[in-house]
Amino acid sequence: METRILIADNDEKSLDGLSNLLTDLGYGVSVARTLDEARDLAVRGAPDVAIVALSLAQDEPGTIVRQLRALGGARLPLLIALAGWGESRHRDEALAAGFDVHLVRPVGLDQLMFILSMTGQ
Repeated sequence: METRILIADNDEKSLDGLSNLLTDLGYGVSVARTLDEARDLAVRGAPDVAIVALSLAQDEPGTIVRQLRALGGARLPLLIALAGWGESRHRDEALAAGFDVHLVRPVGLDQLMFILSMTGQ
C-alpha cells in the first residue's frame, strides 16, 4: 500500500521541491497552499503523513493538529511541523501543539527518509 503524504506549505519553492522529491521516491503526494486546502484534501483521503509548514499555522498550530487527527479517524497520521527556524523553543512549541516531529528547512533526505520509515509502510 502506498504511503499518502499531504504537504501544506505557502512557500512555493519548498512545496514544489518536497513534492517532487517525495513523488520521485514513490510516495502518493497531495499539496496544499493553505490550511483550508489541507483540510479539504485530508477529508477526501486521510493521509498517512502530513507535513505542515508552521508559517501556515502561526496563530494556533494546535488547531490544525486537532483537525488533522480528527480527520484521520482510527488511523492517526504522522504529523510533521516544517519550519524555517530551529531554536529549541520553536521545536518545543511545535511538539507541545501535538506535532510528532519538528523539522527545519532545508530538510535532509536521510533525515526525511528516517522519519517516514516511522509510518511502518
